Amino acid sequence: MRVVCSVIAAVAVTCAAAGCGPKVVPTTSMERQQKYGRIAIVCAPAEQANPSYAPMILKEAESRIFPLKFLEKAECLADVSIDTTKTPSAVLLDDFSDYDAVVALVYSYNSGHVYLDFYMTDTMTGKQIWNHQFDAPDPAIKERLCSQGLFVPAVIKKKFYGL
Repeated sequence: MRVVCSVIAAVAVTCAAAGCGPKVVPTTSMERQQKYGRIAIVCAPAEQANPSYAPMILKEAESRIFPLKFLEKAECLADVSIDTTKTPSAVLLDDFSDYDAVVALVYSYNSGHVYLDFYMTDTMTGKQIWNHQFDAPDPAIKERLCSQGLFVPAVIKKKFYGL
């Protein structure tokens, strides 16, 4: 019993120090950096969400874009439409030639929770290549979404590129 408790404690300490969850292996990280070196970040509300929050979220993300400076290009595009009725959400941009991937941020809220979904799409194939979700119990919708917006570049860097 004592050994089992020691093992569980060791696992808990390791998870706390290193973080639990899937990691991006170095070879995958390098492939992603090479293949997706030019990204655009766009934002839109899900159905029933206030559209006025989208520019605020993008402004916060753009203010902290520096974690993505290792990329050839990382930009926040404010005037891009997203069809949120499709799954995954479809970015409606006429010319994707300047980007390898587009990250669509789609936000929603209900029952005291605020959600910010990330959908990354390969611009050559149109296939979704990654997704992530922030889910926070918080009745302060605007403040929570702006706070989540600050972390968008860092989340992309860590969770998609593995850096």
